[in-house]
Amino acid sequence: MADEDSNAWVFGLTFIFCGICTVMSMGVWSATHPHVPLTKGQEQCGDPPNIDLDGVAKMSDLMKLDVLTVVYTCPEGQQMAGPAKRTCGEEGKWMPGEEERTSCHVNE
Repeated sequence: MADEDSNAWVFGLTFIFCGICTVMSMGVWSATHPHVPLTKGQEQCGDPPNIDLDGVAKMSDLMKLDVLTVVYTCPEGQQMAGPAKRTCGEEGKWMPGEEERTSCHVNE
């Protein structure tokens, strides 16, 4: 009976190690950089065109990316020029295209 108990810790450590290896092999685990899967629009059309800004703002705060559409907003006190919404088309391009720029300008 003493031999069985003395080797139980080996089984316990092996079980914990295998559990940690399994969890870590599933992907990157990070609270500060969580994995966000791509939307269907990003898979088909790539990242949507960025918005031109006056001043400093985080792009992620100004774009709401849905399945096949992106909706732009401007920071408070700024006015938008250009399309506020783009859609991923069947041909794999964002419509309206990049030639129609979206920008935010300070109200004067």
